[in-house]
Amino acid sequence: MEEKHLTSAARILKKIKYMTIASVCEDGSPWNTPVAPTYDSDLTFRWGSNEQSVHSQNVRREKRIFVVIYDSTAPDGLGEGVYLKGEAEELNEYQGALKMYRFIPEKAWINDEERNDDGSFKLDLRVELNLNDLKAALSK
Repeated sequence: MEEKHLTSAARILKKIKYMTIASVCEDGSPWNTPVAPTYDSDLTFRWGSNEQSVHSQNVRREKRIFVVIYDSTAPDGLGEGVYLKGEAEELNEYQGALKMYRFIPEKAWINDEERNDDGSFKLDLRVELNLNDLKAALSK
């Protein structure tokens, strides 16, 4: 991991307002949902959702989720994303009609790539980020 990875990850987390939650339905099928979270200095994400939505039901049953926060406005070939694995939970809080949820990441990655000597694309990579280093990068 290089400093550029932490800098890019911090920039993405500060800029992008949505994250996509991947959860698992009761029948084992995958479910993806975009939400608009906030996060704190401990990298704890919170969002509000209808407690009857599919992803809310999935989180109540299975806390393990995978999150992607990516810049969908980037030109082709220049997209970057932060990938987070961890646990989510339903909180006993409401914000208006929405039930509140919390996600605490256990691992984080950012995408990178390997290029051939001629500069052409060779391989897509994920680089693991140290969560404490990412928290420090976000505070800059």
